[in-house]
Amino acid sequence: MNITQKIKHILLLIVISYIPLQSCLAEEPYDTIEEGKRQFMDNCSLCHGNSAKGDGVFSKLLTIDTPDLTLLKTDNGGHFPFKEVYLMVDGREEVLLHGPRYMPIWGDRFKSSTWISVSGDHADTLVRGSIFELLMYLDSIQQN
Repeated sequence: MNITQKIKHILLLIVISYIPLQSCLAEEPYDTIEEGKRQFMDNCSLCHGNSAKGDGVFSKLLTIDTPDLTLLKTDNGGHFPFKEVYLMVDGREEVLLHGPRYMPIWGDRFKSSTWISVSGDHADTLVRGSIFELLMYLDSIQQN
């Protein structure tokens, strides 16, 4: 099992263990990929486009090319670059290969300090779970 698969498994366990009880009791099952899609549409589609191909309405205003997120797996030798994408979205670590931070432009959406109603460790877990949902969606839309 490579490091990407290990990270996916760990994050899946984190998300599963912190799904709110009410979502477990709801009539409709919790869908990680659908939640990730909702987050993508709310936070990423203005630049990356609804299709994630880099053709969002704000993409023309950027000084860099907006990447086609449906080709991440193809561009990475057939493997979804889970860790690299996670670090890019998370924004807590500088990803040296990507140069200066151009994103996240969504402000505090993926920062634990935003979740003021939750204690520190739990807030951090919720943030990581939200990013994981987004990455699961991106992984699901990869072109072969």
